[in-house]
Amino acid sequence: MKARGPNRRDVCAGLGAAALSGFSLRPRAAFAQDNPDNCAPPGVAGKNPVAYKPDPNLPVRMRKSAFELSKTEVDRLKEAYAALRKLTHDTPDDPRGWLRGGYVHCWYCGGGNDNQAGEEIHGSWLFFPWHRAYLHFHERILCKLINDDTLAIPYWDWDSEGRQKFPSIYGDPSDPSNPLFDMLRSAKASDAISDQAVSAAILNTTMNAPNNNLFLGSQAGDAGAMENAPHGPVHIWTGDTTMQNGNNDMGVLATAAQDPLFFAHHGNIDRLWGVWLDLAPAQHKNFTSATWTQHPWQFYDENAVWTEIKIADVLDTVKSLRSEYAKPSAKPIWTFRPRSRPATVAAAAESLVAAASFSMTNATAAPIALGVAPVTREIAIPQEEMHALAQLGPTSPAQYVLYIRGIETPNDGQAIFNVFLNLPDATAATSTESPNFVGAVTVLAKTKSPIARTPVTTNAAFDVTDLLSKLKGVENLSVTLAPTAAGGIAPRASQATFRQISLERF
Repeated sequence: MKARGPNRRDVCAGLGAAALSGFSLRPRAAFAQDNPDNCAPPGVAGKNPVAYKPDPNLPVRMRKSAFELSKTEVDRLKEAYAALRKLTHDTPDDPRGWLRGGYVHCWYCGGGNDNQAGEEIHGSWLFFPWHRAYLHFHERILCKLINDDTLAIPYWDWDSEGRQKFPSIYGDPSDPSNPLFDMLRSAKASDAISDQAVSAAILNTTMNAPNNNLFLGSQAGDAGAMENAPHGPVHIWTGDTTMQNGNNDMGVLATAAQDPLFFAHHGNIDRLWGVWLDLAPAQHKNFTSATWTQHPWQFYDENAVWTEIKIADVLDTVKSLRSEYAKPSAKPIWTFRPRSRPATVAAAAESLVAAASFSMTNATAAPIALGVAPVTREIAIPQEEMHALAQLGPTSPAQYVLYIRGIETPNDGQAIFNVFLNLPDATAATSTESPNFVGAVTVLAKTKSPIARTPVTTNAAFDVTDLLSKLKGVENLSVTLAPTAAGGIAPRASQATFRQISLERF
């Protein structure tokens, strides 16, 4: 691990721990920029990981909404995070500490400024299971530090009625005496979240994704609906509530896990994975391929033991991970729409093979700029496909998926845009409640510095079958990508590009 100078997080860690543990630390006036260079796991060269084994003797930890914690539960959570911050202050190279633990996310999400990184876990079917494993080890370390195996991290249920606001426990008081506070965060206690980040329309699109490829992400490298939104926009909004430049902790993948709110945000995403599976068990399924179930990652556990865990180990949260989610008392703002279309079953296979594809351009074409203004492209529908489109209905077997491929931003750049079908005048101000709204795409900045490396390419996929069934007799489809920020205004700057838009029938 490279040597580093003092930074804001050291000061925040010391003061946060001091508030609850009684030790004193004089704040330092000078500190380096909080921008990791090397986030590789410490001391793993030549070290063989041990296989993860569930401990049936552990109590099942009950994760609750951050809005429903008792004062005792909040105090205990703060005690655990204070201990985690103190561990970094006292023993900076302990792999379980606050800063090193946050670097785990950095390592698997593009790496630091030294161009060294682990496997990329965003933009594919790895997104959900990796984060579940990460939450597990983070939670177990917190338990260990305060000797309480019942401690559970809360979740921020931004999908529940009345909870589209920042959880106050993470920002009150808004100073380093609160170990849940992050000084590199824009959102304040009880700030209302932008409807460009969370809305009923966005969640309806996400929670009604009909199969695992569209909800969880695909092996082929398509981000799932949840990862695109609300996952990405909530990250950016927390870092910058204007959503113009989320270049703070939560808005940048290299530093996102240095904000305690990260774990509450991802706790809700993890909870909604289980909710989605239960909505329609015949159609909503996990992947079963050994390529997925046996995929491994390595983490330091609560005893600082280098441990290998596989996706199969995280699928049963109660028996294997000893944790579960309490149902929130508030109702969801989204509505599930049951489907009888048989293709939703077939499309849940490990690999999808399109029956037909219509592209507005090909993947080898030069990148198409998507700056701050909307971009519209048309897809010509072949005459022989017009009949299939005309037959679409609630029980028709065809399923149509809209793909946007080859999306890129500079490593220190972000992009948020809404996608509309046959609404060429759509802008940043166009509501996601529009019947022509397809979904949202989000690309988070990898780092805070414009380091020279090849940007990671992102793909997005959306089920548009129901929307197409309402469009009769069209010979051309227009797809509009509308860059946006909070308040329905256009972003001030963007260097995003994409390469292909295609409509595919399965």
